[in-house]
Amino acid sequence: MKKATYLFLFYSLIYFNISAQSSDTFTRIFEIPVPVIENTGFGEFISGVDFDGDGNVEIYAVNNMLDQGGAEFIPRIYKFEKHGDVWDSVWSEQERNIAQQNSWAPLTWGDWDQDGKPDIVWGPANYFNGDNGPNLNPPRIVVYEAQGNGTDKMGAQGFGFELPNAEWTITDKDEFELRPFRWVLQDFDNDGDIELIFAERRDSLRFGVVSVSDIPDNGDGSETWTLEASGSGWMMNPSRIYDMGVMRNKIYLIHEDGSVSVVKYENGTYTLLGNFADKVPGGSWKSASVVDIDNDGEEEIIVGGWSKGFNKIYVLREDGDSLQSYAVADLAPLIGPDGRINGGHDAYGDIDGDGNMDFIFGTRAATPDAAIIRLEYQGGDVTQPQSYVAQIIDSLFPGSGVNRYDIVNVANIDDDPDLEVLYTDGNQTGRIPIVILDVKKAVGISEKEIANNFELEQNYPNPFNPSTTIVFSITEETTASLKIYNVLGELVTTLINNKSFYPRKYSVTFDATQLVSGTYIYTLESKGKIISKKMILQK
Repeated sequence: MKKATYLFLFYSLIYFNISAQSSDTFTRIFEIPVPVIENTGFGEFISGVDFDGDGNVEIYAVNNMLDQGGAEFIPRIYKFEKHGDVWDSVWSEQERNIAQQNSWAPLTWGDWDQDGKPDIVWGPANYFNGDNGPNLNPPRIVVYEAQGNGTDKMGAQGFGFELPNAEWTITDKDEFELRPFRWVLQDFDNDGDIELIFAERRDSLRFGVVSVSDIPDNGDGSETWTLEASGSGWMMNPSRIYDMGVMRNKIYLIHEDGSVSVVKYENGTYTLLGNFADKVPGGSWKSASVVDIDNDGEEEIIVGGWSKGFNKIYVLREDGDSLQSYAVADLAPLIGPDGRINGGHDAYGDIDGDGNMDFIFGTRAATPDAAIIRLEYQGGDVTQPQSYVAQIIDSLFPGSGVNRYDIVNVANIDDDPDLEVLYTDGNQTGRIPIVILDVKKAVGISEKEIANNFELEQNYPNPFNPSTTIVFSITEETTASLKIYNVLGELVTTLINNKSFYPRKYSVTFDATQLVSGTYIYTLESKGKIISKKMILQK
């Protein structure tokens, strides 16, 4: 390796406080079992909330039907609340106006009618003539609102049980096959009211935008429902829709064939902008998240390919009324060529507290089985693969041979400030619990303390090949060391070893010709204090 060279440049005072870490590990800290009455597992869940305002963290979960003939035909919702180190089951209810449900109900929450009370919005899938009798036009939207009096119960008070505060069939036709699959609450048309935007996995409406006048406290049916828009009768790609993202005034419907249909709202009109092929090769199964990855004020959609052999993660960006797609990670080396990305919508956050987003995805048919994937954004261009690192954070859960882990959450559910990862199998009969993972941060090679006698800047260029420049400033006479580590915390080389410096700015050229591509960490140390930053070598 070539020696570093030193050049005096100029005075400047720019402080950085960034801590670089090696790979984090995750530990299972709790499992919330599936209730005995259920024949299969949970269908979706909401975590990290406190709807009753008692200071205890809550998880709400709904069941799922998988044609196994068990009690899961009846739609049920459960509430679990954390009391100390224990998660107690404190409330459950069934939807009495649905004789029998089908599978994969959407679930979200928000204050839909903006009355200060959180609403759970649940969408059991229609099943018209099941073993429990006919139900030719069942509700597809079911809303339970917090009662607001500190009780554990949700919904309107009935005779010894709770009813939904509001529900709607969406259509007035009997046996009309209509199955919302993903939905979000958002003021989509910027009119001050919140709408429910959904993607449908059948070919009836394809998508819908729903508004409601009120969510009545007593569930008396006084609300007015409106289907503001749908894709009924549109010349849309016939391929099934299993995912979506909503950015600003556009709905991005992700088809099974890998294309994306874009619907735009403007001046009271909904328009199909077109069907854009091969934007998510392999399609997507409930894995899309809309998030401003690099905090630049512009949102992106991050989504995983679902079909066998298409296990890459993509970033989608608006390009006027068109759409650009970038493959940012290939998961085949982690989960095998036949492993599939299965779920992970809205499962993101800064889990390790390094200032960058982490994204969690479930898998199907992965090797190892039941793999849960973390994609860690490292900084830099969000469209480039070198800006991300992927790892398996859990796998081989006992009894996990059913191998579809598509229900994933990220939330803070304990007493420390760090986020936790929650997951379960939302499809099979293995009765897999809600598994809670806690991060154990890797032992850092730096401190988070701001050094008062030196500063370290981001190397440039970054990413680089094969050389880059590292700039640092000394603000008082001192000795300092500059070292390079790999992500395991192993020392790669020492560029400066305890040299004396006068107050001024310096630069060092680092030549990485003999190193392999990857993320490296450079540290500046003086008087027992360390500042570190990451850099990416891309050959």
